[in-house]
Amino acid sequence: MENQSDSVTPMAMSYGLYLGLALILNSVLFYVMGSPFSQISGYITWVLIIAGIAWTMKIYRDNHSDAGFPYGRALGLGTLQSLFASLILAFYSFVLFKLVDSTLMEKFFTFSEEQYLLSGMSENQVDSMMTLIKKMMTPLTYSLSQIFGITFTGFIVSLILSIFFKKQSTDPFHGVE
Repeated sequence: MENQSDSVTPMAMSYGLYLGLALILNSVLFYVMGSPFSQISGYITWVLIIAGIAWTMKIYRDNHSDAGFPYGRALGLGTLQSLFASLILAFYSFVLFKLVDSTLMEKFFTFSEEQYLLSGMSENQVDSMMTLIKKMMTPLTYSLSQIFGITFTGFIVSLILSIFFKKQSTDPFHGVE
């Protein structure tokens, strides 16, 4: 059984909370500025996820130097952190779309339609796409898609960052009973 002091779950939970709060702050800032679906907000989200996971991996590696920090543990830490952050962000998004601003979903549909038109899709394609999106997209499905999207993004980021943060154990008998 895994030693409790080596478990990544408590650290992933606490730093996932920090990452989730940072993502919420980003969302609130752009919501208050009147552009909740800004492309810049998306870029900032990526930066926050990369920086948050890297920061957590560095702290874990530095605090557990004797035990090492194998690739799998680093990957698990980053993925769990992004899962916990996505749960917090999804709850916030659900409350925002359902209770705080019920017109935000219509604004999302309008924004999506404009983006499809700007990408070169024909009017008929956009109409059929928007009909499908309007049937399927609710505050709940939007929030659930954020859980999947942020966790998947965190997994991909962790795959890459784990290469740089992995560290071999300095104690050759660590974990041997």
